[in-house]
Amino acid sequence: MNISNSARAAPRQRHLTDARQREIVAAVLALAREHGPDAITTQAIADRMGLTQGAIFRHFADKEAIWLAVFAWVRASLGAVFAAAVAKSDTPLAKIERAFLAHVAFITANPGVPRVMFHELQYPGDSPARVAVRAMITEYGKGLALLFKQAKAAGELPANLDIAIAPMLFLGAVQSLVIQAALGGDEAGMVKRARRLFPLLLDGYRGRRKA
Repeated sequence: MNISNSARAAPRQRHLTDARQREIVAAVLALAREHGPDAITTQAIADRMGLTQGAIFRHFADKEAIWLAVFAWVRASLGAVFAAAVAKSDTPLAKIERAFLAHVAFITANPGVPRVMFHELQYPGDSPARVAVRAMITEYGKGLALLFKQAKAAGELPANLDIAIAPMLFLGAVQSLVIQAALGGDEAGMVKRARRLFPLLLDGYRGRRKA
């Protein structure tokens, strides 16, 4: 059976489009890290990539579609990092620690991620991008809540630990490291500081011990 040239070209074109979209997402995150999200215009993206704005819009319908692609990449990438961190057979508490350190390592490697996420959340309303970020955080929180539930069942954490609040403390600790790194300009040291912070975080989960 003969395959037409157009049929052969279609998969190749999709591959090229997917590759270019990933490059655009990477450019957005790089710009977020270097200049902040407010400076990210389609012209800035095009300039960084050595393209025209028209070339950008051949791969995305509009700027909102670019942001949605960025958040989709973060969701998939951070989800994969989390899954890998908890895949090893170990105690629930050890998995929580590995997830914490892996999350911080992901941000160290992709410092533009928290900037674009929390920049989007500061705006009111329910834009598609804001909905996407909120859904990602909710999904991630559910995965963390399951780990905390397992740690409670194993007797590693107190039976009265609020598993709805526990993930918030986890994410808050990560964000505090992000803020400290931004203030000190030392993102490379985040994982080292995270190792020192986790025992304090664990004390918070365990609560006051009876004398």
